[in-house]
Amino acid sequence: MRNAGFVGVGVVLGWLASKTWSDPGCQLGLVVFLVAAAVMTLGFLIAVVGHGRDPDAGDRDEDDKGDHP
Repeated sequence: MRNAGFVGVGVVLGWLASKTWSDPGCQLGLVVFLVAAAVMTLGFLIAVVGHGRDPDAGDRDEDDKGDHP
């Protein structure tokens, strides 16, 4: 069901972009919006996924004997 929502949002955004792109006055605004949204999304993902990770930390479960038979 979640994928259907993504498809619906994609169709609506594609339709809106095609209508906006046909108006020469809105082309620059659409491009600026899409670039800014992409930059903010990447910044957010990098901050959330990469925040506080120590590349030399190793595996925390390495010495854990609780899950071994």
